Amino acid sequence: MADKQDFLKMVRTSLGVSERRDIARDDSTGYFLTKDEVSQAADDIRADAAQRRSELVDGFVHRATEAGWKIHRVANYEDAAEEVTAVVREHGAKAVMRSDHDILSEVPLESALKAEGIELEVAMREPSDDADEDLERRLALRETSFNSEVGITGVDFAIAETGTVAMKPGIGSSRLVSLTPEVHIGVMTPESIIPSLDELFALTRDQHLSGEHKGMINLITGPSRTADIEANLVIGVHGPREVHLVIVG
Repeated sequence: MADKQDFLKMVRTSLGVSERRDIARDDSTGYFLTKDEVSQAADDIRADAAQRRSELVDGFVHRATEAGWKIHRVANYEDAAEEVTAVVREHGAKAVMRSDHDILSEVPLESALKAEGIELEVAMREPSDDADEDLERRLALRETSFNSEVGITGVDFAIAETGTVAMKPGIGSSRLVSLTPEVHIGVMTPESIIPSLDELFALTRDQHLSGEHKGMINLITGPSRTADIEANLVIGVHGPREVHLVIVG
């Protein structure tokens, strides 16, 4: 049986990380930092990512492509709408759903898809104080998502080291939109890209302490895949079989 160091080395190798990174207790992921120190660490991470933007974009595109994402680089939100529409058209999809992420309000998806004769459903569920009514709305959203052929979402964070995107579920950003359709399209900007999971945990800790983030976070690295005991890889068993990322800018 491998000892701890051998196991961690194997994990780093699988992630494509060549060197061990020792995390000091007062580093950005430190557990015993004060709220102000956590906030300052988050600011430092964002500043560092801005300075390394080109490097991070190149690294993310490379690793995301290896992970199975189909990458589309576009100059503006109008071009993003055209790319999304082209993917929908390619699959002959008629049932399309999108999340309520802020970035998607900038992309003229409704008009682009309407020109193709496709109605776009928005995963927005107004909560109700009436338990029965709230459950009915939840079930309606669930049914719509399972009947959708393409799901379109924003991206909260993208991790250059692994080609992973992270999304925070919530009202209007149900994880069902990225999980239940056979095709998932994520729309993002380069500003979403950070170096590694270390920075992700530090940033979400800051958001948690400031009340901006509650609950879980979804990490998606390429299409859904699984392998049986004989290691036969199967794509799309527990989620989308095809995934796209549209990077704007």
